[in-house]
Amino acid sequence: MELREKLEILIKRNGYKKTDFASAVSITYRALANYISGARTPRSKTLSDMAVLLGVSEEMLTDDNIDIALSSDEKLYFYGTSSEETREKADDILSQVSEILSDENFSEEDKTAFFSCIAEKYFSEKAKKHKETVDKTE
Repeated sequence: MELREKLEILIKRNGYKKTDFASAVSITYRALANYISGARTPRSKTLSDMAVLLGVSEEMLTDDNIDIALSSDEKLYFYGTSSEETREKADDILSQVSEILSDENFSEEDKTAFFSCIAEKYFSEKAKKHKETVDKTE
């Protein structure tokens, strides 16, 4: 995994806005955007500051043979195939779901019912799409 990918993942994982992260390491947003796009490589001091702020070693950031294990929601956000806008909506909903599920007032029975509702909606939409596809081919 390349530096550019690691930066984007770790910045998001640590809860930084890119503009705030750039300021914290004393670089411009444009410089950070260049590092994330792979157009430029950070200088040693900047790389060191980034590693400290992200809580990782410089080697972890720079060694392309070292990968970051991604959670399911990170895989969706960073490597999903839908539009960025749609993936961001999904990411927002996942954050809300996490909040709901961690609420001590939300009983285990209600959590199970909630999850069942989500699964039911998914399979219902999937069945509709399948039916539409079958209808079009007939």
